[in-house]
Amino acid sequence: MNKTAIGAAVSCGLLLLAGCRSTAGAPGNRASGYVEATDVRVAAEVGGRVLDVKVAEGDRIAAGAAIATIDSTAIEIAVRRAQAERDAAAAQLKLLQAGSRVEDIRQAAAQVQSAQAEVKAAQAELDAASADLERFEALLRANAGSRKQRDDAVTRRDVSAARVRAAQERAQAAADALARLRAGARPQEIEGARARVAAADAQIASLQKNLADAVLKAPVGGLVTSKLIDRGRRSS
Repeated sequence: MNKTAIGAAVSCGLLLLAGCRSTAGAPGNRASGYVEATDVRVAAEVGGRVLDVKVAEGDRIAAGAAIATIDSTAIEIAVRRAQAERDAAAAQLKLLQAGSRVEDIRQAAAQVQSAQAEVKAAQAELDAASADLERFEALLRANAGSRKQRDDAVTRRDVSAARVRAAQERAQAAADALARLRAGARPQEIEGARARVAAADAQIASLQKNLADAVLKAPVGGLVTSKLIDRGRRSS
């Protein structure tokens, strides 16, 4: 990621001394040396509007001192959202690990019984409709019935057959749900839930680092030689 300097150029000096041995009659000890300065360009790890610049040119600062503050409102919102998602993932993991409640299994079993009763009722309607169709077809062959009666009977038979199929599908779905509750969560489901919690933790850690980086600090102590950005401007 490209870093744009937002704080200051900090000069950190190291004094090197060369000692001179004193001799008789010398007025005193003298030392000569030089100062080597290293310019450190302090850059922001996160982008955003600069809320505050805490140093000015010529200030002497210590390592770790706050230099500037970046607007972190969006990051704070993202942290709260990630924490909510993490809480939801953790709750789902806890449910999977705890297994099904007795009352949930009872309710699912009752739904299976209800669905099976619907299948029986729909099948009875289909049997009656099929019998009516056979009767009207026999009457039509004997020229004692009308084609309309036979066609209406066909429609009732087809509608009843569709109801049976739908009831059977609902009964199968209810039975499958009951079986899953009785079996409990599969290991793959629990591992998947754990992975979602871990991913949420990693996301929160990343966002919290960004939140900490919104306060720009001096990496070394030294003298502020140049302020490269002002309050209200954006870093990127």
